Amino acid sequence: MKKKMYGMGIAAIVAATCMAVPVFGEDVTTIDFWYHDGNDVSNAYWQEIIAKFEEKYPEYKVNYTGLPVESSMTKYTTAVATGTAPDVVDLRDTDIATMVGMGCVTELTDIVSGFEEAAHYNQAGLDVTRSFANDGGLYCLPIYSTLNICWADTALMDEKGIEIPTTQEELLEDCEKYADPDNNKYFFSLRGGSGCTENIFDFIFTYANVDHMFEEDGTCVLSQPIFAEALDKYASIYWNGWTSSDSLTNGFTEMVAEFGSGTSMFIMHNSSSYAQHLANLGEGNFKNVKPLANDEGTVVTKALSAVGLAIMNSTEHQDAAAAFVEFVANAENDEFICATEGRVPMNELVYESDWFKNDPYNLVYSEMTTDENVKWLTYPFWLNEFSDFTSSYVAPGWQAVLLKERTSEEVLKEWADFLTNAQKSYLESIEK
Repeated sequence: MKKKMYGMGIAAIVAATCMAVPVFGEDVTTIDFWYHDGNDVSNAYWQEIIAKFEEKYPEYKVNYTGLPVESSMTKYTTAVATGTAPDVVDLRDTDIATMVGMGCVTELTDIVSGFEEAAHYNQAGLDVTRSFANDGGLYCLPIYSTLNICWADTALMDEKGIEIPTTQEELLEDCEKYADPDNNKYFFSLRGGSGCTENIFDFIFTYANVDHMFEEDGTCVLSQPIFAEALDKYASIYWNGWTSSDSLTNGFTEMVAEFGSGTSMFIMHNSSSYAQHLANLGEGNFKNVKPLANDEGTVVTKALSAVGLAIMNSTEHQDAAAAFVEFVANAENDEFICATEGRVPMNELVYESDWFKNDPYNLVYSEMTTDENVKWLTYPFWLNEFSDFTSSYVAPGWQAVLLKERTSEEVLKEWADFLTNAQKSYLESIEK
């Protein structure tokens, strides 16, 4: 895939920033912006966007902080509690309910309505962000979304004459056939550590062919026997030695490193890991594919995840903060971010660009959103307890299953009981 050469390189960015940004005087307003996932890729593109913003608006200066993804929400909430919150933050859909519940973010409907490109913001993305606020307000302007997919090392698979699996059963067959533990080579990298929830849920809900988390009365479906059968199937990849022993604690970084080094050929992740695969494997040597289907040809996967910018209530510089949010959300910068990091843009003006139309990765995402065999599972981010559930219950429980310290039935019942209690309490609260 040929892409626009947006990035100038770190050294060039620094040089361009020094030349483009005027000397700041006493009349300059400074705003602080925190991003939830500061890494080499995101830090570089934010610095470039900020340089362009400061060139266009010399009356504003932006102090950027890229946070470690694992601790970003803790840092957000601590800053709010201590009165040290920045002016602008980015929020994942998983963060919105918490921040709205703390009363620390600004409702944006009136502000956003005045933005020049407001009519072109993706309605589905706006609806998603609204759905996570208990009052249906717009507290976050979505900039990009991600979809859960699979990534295949096509160069390595072509070399070995392996076809890309399209079903869960084919995945298990390939895991068994191509496992070579003596040489630390495997078909698949399993994620057993932090952030494993989405991989687990994609597998077991697809296997069970169930696209809802709760029954109407608030009972969580995870205690149904089909889910234990599904979790056993997924865990068998580790039990049988068909993935590396490190998979037990693999988080995102470790899983992507295995995939990028040839330890594995196939992983389940989402569209955001494109940049890492490009750096590790090189263009033309990998591709994204639709999530694995069950025996009936159906995929059940997490509903679209929107990520965007929010303005903190505590800011003393709302005009400057709003100008920055609008600048980031314009088509040029939305395309830049998404093309750099493999995201799906939320500004529909980008859909008419050559990049979006000609990018083969985008074709997969577009096909997924119109495929009648793809069902979307909505995670209960409206539950304040859900974030704690994924970190304090899912990962430890999953590792206990992998180590055979607990059965799938035991762990799934614990998960189901926790979510059932939370959902029923929530339903009672909104009925009052």
